[in-house]
Amino acid sequence: MTAGLATIPLAALQALLRQRGQPAWRAKQILDWRNKGVLDPAAMRNLPAALRAALPEWLRCDPFTCVARQQSVDGTRKYLLQLNSGNNAGKRIETVYIPERERGTVCISSQIGCPLDCPFCCTGSQPFDGNLTGDEIVAQLLHVMDDLRRHPLDNGASNRVTHVVFMGMGEPMSNERGLHAALKALLEALGISRRRITVSTSGLVHGIARLGKSYPVNLAISLHAASNPLRDRLVPINRTFDLTRLRASLDDFPLPAQRHITLEYVMLAGVNDRPEDIEALAAFVNRRRERVNLIRYNPHPASHFTGSSSAQIDAFAHQLTARGIRTTVRRSRGDDIMAACGQLNSVLESR
Repeated sequence: MTAGLATIPLAALQALLRQRGQPAWRAKQILDWRNKGVLDPAAMRNLPAALRAALPEWLRCDPFTCVARQQSVDGTRKYLLQLNSGNNAGKRIETVYIPERERGTVCISSQIGCPLDCPFCCTGSQPFDGNLTGDEIVAQLLHVMDDLRRHPLDNGASNRVTHVVFMGMGEPMSNERGLHAALKALLEALGISRRRITVSTSGLVHGIARLGKSYPVNLAISLHAASNPLRDRLVPINRTFDLTRLRASLDDFPLPAQRHITLEYVMLAGVNDRPEDIEALAAFVNRRRERVNLIRYNPHPASHFTGSSSAQIDAFAHQLTARGIRTTVRRSRGDDIMAACGQLNSVLESR
């Protein structure tokens, strides 16, 4: 049994059902449930009882169990999910849903922990423990959809998933097999527009090139420093793929009209918020193709860093804007439940 319900396309499911002596038209019924977020065949009420019982024997249906769900005062939800089978059985990941009035974003994980060891990141402090399959990646989105259907948010927050960001646990480009399988399913099986999908990377340039050729979705770069000595310290993968190589890969990345690459920049007090850091960043940015997103640092127990003050962030943003660089300051969401940028860690949550 290799196929997963979260990612199987219609034609493949039809073929599987025929092989098992079932009518092919049942495939559309099953995928109608799947596309609502339902991965448990027992909940697919319009299927015969025998088929509901048999599906888990033919397909990987629901690949994890929700161990815990937390909700922030701002409506953000964080899910601690335990994998049920395969090489990752018993391991745990975290997924986040970020609601707004007119949109809802799922922040999904691509790995268990992260291999890149960025010293300011809580996920980086968790030992790397494996890649997620494409099915396990997409199932996170479906789990959130099902949870919102069964337990909707109130106060005018959106209960509809409209956007997907690969900004959870792990480095997506170091799990290209899982990443590309997930993107194929999101775009083709689930019909999500590539304009509503963002892949974030710390700068694995070969992966950026392959993503651009195969799945040119939105691209975000965890930059955090624009000089090699500082970035070597904050983002250690820079020692392999330095800023010169990163710059070339970004210039080659295909961009549709009126789209841009986002350069993510976590603001660390006295580390990367100095005048010389502004100058280095201004020299690096391709103003026609990129914008800078300044991120307030979200503290966690494993870090000795502190965040820049609001005044310093605003001044930094003003200096970039004055140089003709499109700049935004990201509003922190879910930091009271350790769900904000850089705070995910399934080992800490499991204690």
